[in-house]
Amino acid sequence: MVVESYKELICSRNLDNLHIVLTSIIAEFATLGILNQGTTNIVGNGVGKKISKCIINTVEEFPKEEKSLIKFLIEFCKMCDEYIIDDDKIGLKIDKCKYCPKQIGEAEIEGSACPIPSILSSCMKELTKKDYKINLWDGNKIIIKKDGYCWFRIK
Repeated sequence: MVVESYKELICSRNLDNLHIVLTSIIAEFATLGILNQGTTNIVGNGVGKKISKCIINTVEEFPKEEKSLIKFLIEFCKMCDEYIIDDDKIGLKIDKCKYCPKQIGEAEIEGSACPIPSILSSCMKELTKKDYKINLWDGNKIIIKKDGYCWFRIK
């Protein structure tokens, strides 16, 4: 995907400069031929651990209840301005997501490469000491796109 106007993209998604940096770094893995959902899962897991250390050391109190913690993490990390947290799935509004290596970073690959599910599950695991994992759709997909949202599951 080629971004026509970064000015328009930044305004429509409410992006910070660091969102461009993050998504571009991830997208550069595509030029090396190593960008896929598996790669971003590994990277996201490590990133989540570091974010958790930051939260533990800088935030006096953070939510422990699952839905509240997910909301806190999405907002703390400025992942997306429009999202849905259901009992069994999380949906990020596609045109409001700030971490997409394809739509923002311009990675041209097949399939998904979203770092958000692995970042969230890693953070949740570190912050609660519970064994959170990504639940796959249809046995092998982390993300499904439906009704303008990217949906994923963490349990």
